[in-house]
Amino acid sequence: MSIYCFDTSAINELHDDPDRESIVKGLLATNRIYLTALNMIEACGTEDENRRSSLIAFQKRLTGNYRPLAIPNELLQTLAVAHATRDTQPIITINKQQDGIWIALNAPSEVDEQARQEVFGWKSQLEASFTETHRKAREAFQDLFENGKSPRPRTASALIRHYGRNEDFLYEVVGPLYQRSTGLELPRSSLRQFLSDVPPWLQYLLGWAHEVFRRGIRKMGYGAKKNPGAIDLWCAVYLCFCDFFVTHDHRQRRALRVLNVFNPRKTRIISFQDFRKRLLVGS
Repeated sequence: MSIYCFDTSAINELHDDPDRESIVKGLLATNRIYLTALNMIEACGTEDENRRSSLIAFQKRLTGNYRPLAIPNELLQTLAVAHATRDTQPIITINKQQDGIWIALNAPSEVDEQARQEVFGWKSQLEASFTETHRKAREAFQDLFENGKSPRPRTASALIRHYGRNEDFLYEVVGPLYQRSTGLELPRSSLRQFLSDVPPWLQYLLGWAHEVFRRGIRKMGYGAKKNPGAIDLWCAVYLCFCDFFVTHDHRQRRALRVLNVFNPRKTRIISFQDFRKRLLVGS
């Protein structure tokens, strides 16, 4: 049995596919689908009321009675606490504080316009903050390069390798986040082991590094419209929990394939069209 996760772009494509019934039948026969909290949040933000309800009901069909995987930042906190307390079986699905997602999944008609506006506002604020952070970072990076203070990395992989070797930098980033999540200090000597033991944390950090290069460092194509957004890159955390990740967003797929190199699970990241062919041939 393989475990599948879907980006919301792929769920929309599958929902609208003329061969949906054949694909879903084959998918559910021998596989398991991990729905994510992000899938539900984005579905709840759909403007058209009928389509919103239909998408949510479709997601319920895909996941059955399994609760969605938690929002990535909440999931990272849970995993840090599990590491600190030596809990080998942390709950990676939505918790009681996120029960609104579970209620919406089981009662699509309850997601009204007010709920949609709240979701839309949350997502818009997240993406705007992400864009602004990288815009400011770009100003600082360009100053370094143009004044000859530092060489410009040629690729995202080169940037990742550069910072990956800088343990002081890594600890300055990870240490405070770990302490905020657990209330405990992560010993500097345990940093590398923590990132090895809890790969979703590494995937999250790599997502930031990837976008620092794409938006802050390279000379061309650094605009927000040409690069994956915050939610797209948050999905890197989910790669550690599935065998296949399906997306219809080529920018996201390109980015996640770079990050997946460092994922010990080596999840297969495939386009919706490749997924579709795979399932139709299988059926």
